[in-house]
Amino acid sequence: MHFALVAGVLLAGGVFVFLVHFNRFPPNAAPTVGTILAVGSIALVAFAAVFLRRRIPERRVDEAPDSYWSMPEHRGAAIVLWAVTEAAALLGLMGYFLTGSPAPGVASGIATAALIVFRPSNLEGAA
Repeated sequence: MHFALVAGVLLAGGVFVFLVHFNRFPPNAAPTVGTILAVGSIALVAFAAVFLRRRIPERRVDEAPDSYWSMPEHRGAAIVLWAVTEAAALLGLMGYFLTGSPAPGVASGIATAALIVFRPSNLEGAA
């Protein structure tokens, strides 16, 4: 599931960069829109990293990964974390697509990097 989220963001990013870069869809929104979407994207990533990440407990040393992920509270918290982080990446991509400004593209890159860092093995902790 995590891989599909990351692949979807990367695919959308590739399509949007192609459309904007090769003038298939020239941006026509005001640069202010891009700035607002970039700030919104960074705010969502910060919210996910600071508040949502804490909701996922570390795996116990004597607990198998399959057992850990079969618990609804662990899996559900991870899905919420991934969904919010993916939303941040897509928000930045929309800002880039609409304005062509690099700021929302950078924000989307930061959100995508955070999504990659929040992979299942990292969420389990050091167990």
